Amino acid sequence: MSAHAPEPTLRLFVAAELPEETRRSIGAWQDESLAGVEDLRLNHALHLTLAFLGDVPQERVDDLVDALARVPVKPCPVAAADVLFLPRKGPKRVVALALADRDGLLAGLQAGVSTAVAATGLYEPPSRPWLPHVTVARFRRPGHPFSLQTVNIATFCVVRTVLYSSLLERAGAVHTPLAEFPAS
Repeated sequence: MSAHAPEPTLRLFVAAELPEETRRSIGAWQDESLAGVEDLRLNHALHLTLAFLGDVPQERVDDLVDALARVPVKPCPVAAADVLFLPRKGPKRVVALALADRDGLLAGLQAGVSTAVAATGLYEPPSRPWLPHVTVARFRRPGHPFSLQTVNIATFCVVRTVLYSSLLERAGAVHTPLAEFPAS
């Protein structure tokens, strides 16, 4: 009986990149509204997750890149909506900024990404509907909703998707872009 070394994997997700100005605006709101809230860790790696794949064999990354390269990325106008505490039921773990997709282009992009990566056999779309949002903070221990001021962030355009590797560190996840797919 021979012992096999575990196959190297990467923790992967596909996200829409936020424009720098939008990240700065969200960061300012985080500092003003969330900094200092007990048991809350701010998330400064701001992005809009389109598909979370989890652990994927490293040798299959090229398959994902090929599949994602075939997904048309059109500029998607997006607006900030409400602040959410997730999950919707039970103790909260995440503070998120919900996004409004008024023309459905963002939902179309997410569906295209989901279909493409599912076709590789490396992803199974979740059964619950996709919720466009940006995670702005995480509770260190499950918490409860609290009052927050309105978020005023200018409408922005999603102009690129990115395949990221995510390495979990003590201070939070470190996201490394593996491939970028700009709008055409």
